[in-house]
Amino acid sequence: MLRDHEYTLDKELRLDKNENPFELPPSPREEMRQIISKIDLNRYPDPLANKLRSKLSMKLNFPQERIVIGNGGDEILSMLFMAYVKPGDKVLTLYPCFSEYKRLCKIFGAEQHVVPINFNDKHITLDVEQILDAIARISPKLILLDNPHNPTGTFIDPALLINIAKMSPCPFVLDEAYVEFASRSSLDVLKKNFPSNLCILRTLSKAWGLAGLRVGYSLCSDEIAKTLNEIKSPFNVNVISQEIACIMLDYDEWMKSRVYSIRFLRDKFIEEVNEIDTFYAYPSQSNFVLIRSELDRDYIKAFLRDKGIMINLLDLDIDGFTWMRVSIGKEEELNYVIQAFRSIVRQPNAEFVIA
Repeated sequence: MLRDHEYTLDKELRLDKNENPFELPPSPREEMRQIISKIDLNRYPDPLANKLRSKLSMKLNFPQERIVIGNGGDEILSMLFMAYVKPGDKVLTLYPCFSEYKRLCKIFGAEQHVVPINFNDKHITLDVEQILDAIARISPKLILLDNPHNPTGTFIDPALLINIAKMSPCPFVLDEAYVEFASRSSLDVLKKNFPSNLCILRTLSKAWGLAGLRVGYSLCSDEIAKTLNEIKSPFNVNVISQEIACIMLDYDEWMKSRVYSIRFLRDKFIEEVNEIDTFYAYPSQSNFVLIRSELDRDYIKAFLRDKGIMINLLDLDIDGFTWMRVSIGKEEELNYVIQAFRSIVRQPNAEFVIA
C-alpha cells in the first residue's frame, strides 16, 4: 500500500503528460551550470549533433551514422511524414494511439487507418494477424506502432513487431519513447539484420527527465537515416540541449534508479486502484497507467479539477466506460490521487481530506 501521510497541494498536480516526476540530482545540475557558462551562444549548434550521436552510439552499441537527432521525438515523426507521406496516402496505426499520429495525418492530408487493440475484462491484447491483414489490404506508406503502447501501457514482444516490419512494404516506425520502463527493447532482439525499412524512435524526455529540453533520436537503417538528414532543418537541436543531453547520458545509474522507483510506484498504484469499486487499472510497462471507471466522465473531470489533479481523460468510445491515463508521480502525489478516487466513490459530496 502506498504510504499514507499528509500531502499539501500548493499547486496543480500534473499527472497528464507522462513526465518524469523526479528532479535532476545536484551533480549533473552543477555540470550543466558550468558548461552553459562556457557555451558560445553566438555560434550555431553542430547540425549533426556529432558529440551527442557519439555518446548514444557507444551507449547503445549502434552505428553513429545511423542515429538522427531531433527536437524531441515529435520532430522526427514530422520528418518521417515529410519524407514518405503525400496527401491521400494511407498511414497505419493502432487504436487508440499516441495523439500526435492523428494530428500529423491531418496536417499532411493522410488517411489514418487503424487496427483496434482488444480490450478484454482484465487485459489488453493485440492481434498481429489483424496488422498483417491491414498492411496487405491498404498498402500503407507509413506504419506507426508504439511499444510500450500509449495510452494503454501494453507491451508487445519486440520480436513480433520486427517480424512485421520485415514483411512491410513501407517505412515501419517502432516508437519506443517509454522503452526504459519495459522489460526489454527491440535492440535486445535485433542482431546484425536491421531491416532496411525500420526506424526506432526514442526520447530523453521520459526516463531521462529532460522533457523541457526536447531531445529525441532515431535508430535507423542507412536508407532512412540518409533521407531524414536530407530533410531535417540544419540547426534543429540547440547547443544547450545537445550539451546537457551529453552530460545526462553519463548518469545512467541515476536514470535506472529512477526508473526502478517509478516501476515500483506504478505497480503499487495499480494494486491500490484495483481495490476501489467501479475503478480498474490495467497492467502497464510504462510510466503511466490506463484506468477505466463506471462513473460519469464529466463528474470525474469536475471532481478532479476541483482537487487540482490533472490527468488525461481520454476520448475513447469503448464499452461505455470513462477512460483515463494517469502518469506515475511521486509517492505522496499518487496517494493524493488514490484518496481522491476513494472519495469519488465513497463520499462524493463530502469534504476531501487526506488521512
